[in-house]
Amino acid sequence: MTQQCTSPVIEGLPPENIPTAILADVRAGGHPDEGYDRVVFDFRDSTSTPGFSVGYVERIVQDPSGEPLPMLLGAKLLVAMRWAAAHENGDTTVLPGDLDLRPGLGRIKHVKLAGDFEGVLSFGIAVDPADDPAPFRAFALSGNRLVVDVAHAGRNPWYCGEVFFGDRHKIAAGIDPPVTAVERRLTKPTVAGAALQELFKGPNEAERGRGLVFVDSHATGFTDLRVSEWKVAHVRLLGPISSDGSAVITIASEIMPTLKQFPTVDWVKVYDEDGKTEQPDGPEDSIPEQLEP
Repeated sequence: MTQQCTSPVIEGLPPENIPTAILADVRAGGHPDEGYDRVVFDFRDSTSTPGFSVGYVERIVQDPSGEPLPMLLGAKLLVAMRWAAAHENGDTTVLPGDLDLRPGLGRIKHVKLAGDFEGVLSFGIAVDPADDPAPFRAFALSGNRLVVDVAHAGRNPWYCGEVFFGDRHKIAAGIDPPVTAVERRLTKPTVAGAALQELFKGPNEAERGRGLVFVDSHATGFTDLRVSEWKVAHVRLLGPISSDGSAVITIASEIMPTLKQFPTVDWVKVYDEDGKTEQPDGPEDSIPEQLEP
């Protein structure tokens, strides 16, 4: 499957970070061998990495005035970091040039401060071209760093895949299948494992607001993921799994479509912690007895 990977990325948005994440540095650079341009927001080691949302918008506005932010031409990525600041005791905590970067990279043309008000720190990123938003990803790195990568033209540095979560609205209405797919950027080459890791992270704040939920069936994790001959994926769940008597949805309902999106997988066998499943042999789906209603 191919997707654009242009949907918003939302991670780690708690009610409040204590202490507030203090910005220390902003930098941008090209990574031609890997196929992307990168912006890094560094925060002081003594504070934290903030929760964030990154997504394309029609225009960047200044916070709190609401006035348009003057920027170079390009599609506009808004990076909003919650419970973060670029000031302390009335003084800016980064060099002035970090608040208005013009790196002149293939994709990233402009990185500019949009707001630093009441615990919300925001930047606009102008991405070339303006009329065709480029694929991007955003994630936190160790060392209190927030990273935004924008893919170079014609390059696919990460896999644009899907993760299937339980959908409360479908479950209540008796709609089959009772799951809904959401887009995720998956690290190559172990994309199947990355997809299951994203599943176990659960839906983000916006997805939870849409009624999506991770039905974990009491699984605490997974291990021994492999794909064997006949395009059969095998995965062992950890923890005292149980269907809780549900005939509608279990964790297997989410794992199977999440793995079957990959062209190397036609069948999925889910095992319990002891390595048992109902149909261990042959090219067919299988679940452990504990996930039966």
